[in-house]
Amino acid sequence: MIEWKLLSDPEELMAWDSNLIQFADFNYCQSIAWGDYRALFNWKPYRWAAYTEKGKPVTLMQGLLRIYPGKIGVLWVPGGPTGDISLMNRDLQQLIIRTTGIKRLYCRISTSKTYRAEDSLMLKYHSWSRALQPLGSCMSMLYDLERDEQSRLENCSSNWRHNLNRSGKYNLAIHQLNNPDIETIMAIYRDMESYKNIGKQYSREELEGIFMVFQEKILFFGCYTEAGELVAFRGCVLLGVKAWDLLAATTVKGRNLYASYALFWKLIEHCVNVGITSYDMGGIDPYENKGVYHFKKGTGAKEIEYLGEWEWSSSEMIRYAANWAIKYRSGRL
Repeated sequence: MIEWKLLSDPEELMAWDSNLIQFADFNYCQSIAWGDYRALFNWKPYRWAAYTEKGKPVTLMQGLLRIYPGKIGVLWVPGGPTGDISLMNRDLQQLIIRTTGIKRLYCRISTSKTYRAEDSLMLKYHSWSRALQPLGSCMSMLYDLERDEQSRLENCSSNWRHNLNRSGKYNLAIHQLNNPDIETIMAIYRDMESYKNIGKQYSREELEGIFMVFQEKILFFGCYTEAGELVAFRGCVLLGVKAWDLLAATTVKGRNLYASYALFWKLIEHCVNVGITSYDMGGIDPYENKGVYHFKKGTGAKEIEYLGEWEWSSSEMIRYAANWAIKYRSGRL
């Protein structure tokens, strides 16, 4: 018999991350640190686990709850649930309502489980529906770090290798940064947002929160010109033997120096040295964001489709209202 339980005891929560990384489909957005980070922005983390009779966890789910007027709750589950997807059933749905005390509830999951038709059918059987207004892409790129450097280089496209070689002509210096200057990071983001004509990637508060909460779990490198000017940076989150792209931006000058190629290669080298075997390069969109897609594809990373975003609500009216709000907020919760 499988039983769901809300975890709140400090000792139980101390084992959360170590249990999480035992599953093949774990994601850093289901870690304690990510829940603590989102709590800085008025999201309340809840952690539920399904156990066997012998006390073995088979599914973990960290949900982030925010209450809106009318006591309507939105529960966002980024990167999860983790483990057996067949347990996303009515028992869990009733437990969520009971333990949060919210009867008018909208819940969205975004699992990192590789897509399988049987999992999709299982979610539909348990009253989950495909998200009407997705927050992101269910497609990503996984970079295999278990190959040696020469094999990884040979697996790059000829154009990607050419640009990596070009970056070596400019005497760029790449350094790991443990306490980067937030003002400088923001300035580079604003520069990139301007020339790419894209929306704001991070606020000052979000950047400060990420570095404060994750600390040693963030691997962050900066690329400098000969004159000492920071023209690009890239950072990832480490958990277990996996890493995920999180922060990256390049100035116009950095683009002309092919800084992003040198940065990525250095970051990957360090990941290999600390025992990381898989690097998730993040969502891809071959049509709306071709430049980023071709950069990631050129590394030799493997395209992967996740099961993606699904939603369940206590009423259809709340479900449609939530999706309208997401669309109005430009795809953000």
